[in-house]
Amino acid sequence: MIVNTRDFGPVEIADESVYEFPDGIYGFEDVTEFALFSRQIDDITLIYLQSTKDSNPCFFVFEPWDIVPDYAPVVSFEDLKAAEAETIDDLIFLSIATIPDSIKEMSVNIKSPVVLNPKTGRGLQLILQNPGYQVRYQPFIKEGDGTSC
Repeated sequence: MIVNTRDFGPVEIADESVYEFPDGIYGFEDVTEFALFSRQIDDITLIYLQSTKDSNPCFFVFEPWDIVPDYAPVVSFEDLKAAEAETIDDLIFLSIATIPDSIKEMSVNIKSPVVLNPKTGRGLQLILQNPGYQVRYQPFIKEGDGTSC
């Protein structure tokens, strides 16, 4: 499938990289199909979640363990059922990043990750049961003093 991406123009996407989001993503509830693709820039792999119908929305995403090494999502039974998964291990977790003008001020949503079930092609955004996880986690800001690392 060819998808018109926001940042790279037309991109060939494998069928197994396309996910149905029956409820969309928060703020984009009407967008129900997204493609997951990556691009290598120098020695860094960047991951994108791109609408298949339009060049927007397009989300820059991270595997949350790359940002928070001890990330341990707590998912309810109802959320597993909605994701059509038997266990949490059936799912791919991705955190949406917001990158302003300065990368140091980037924030990552570790509270409400996007989850993908590669077995079923289903995707959804969850609100985790973890009380300490933040919607706007800033990995480059030192906790407590607001300064950059």
